[in-house]
Amino acid sequence: MKRLCFGAATAWALHASAACALEPADGALLGNGPVQLAWRAEPGPVQTGKPFTVLIRLCPADAVLTTVDAHMPEHRHGMNYRPTLQAQGGGRWRAQGLLWHMAGRWELRFDVLQAGQAHTLRQSVELP
Repeated sequence: MKRLCFGAATAWALHASAACALEPADGALLGNGPVQLAWRAEPGPVQTGKPFTVLIRLCPADAVLTTVDAHMPEHRHGMNYRPTLQAQGGGRWRAQGLLWHMAGRWELRFDVLQAGQAHTLRQSVELP
């Protein structure tokens, strides 16, 4: 069974405003100034060569997810497929069609627009 190893989540993401509070059950927590994000893979854990979906929750809920992508910095290449994004409402998003075709360190990237400003949130993920 393959497992994901998550880097340290930003602690203040746990203390998001009451109007939009991310919970550990939402997945790996990321934060970047005024934008926080939680994500989890479905089905989990991610396995090499198997398609998966990423479920995302954004705070504030009116933020717009524009891109989800991943690449392997040490190998200087990305995924062979581009995921499709679907807004689910209430700050929830679904990115379908991800596939990590080899083991190693992947950098998962989320591009978000909030109040006219672009934000990029990243998570390093080790796929055994």
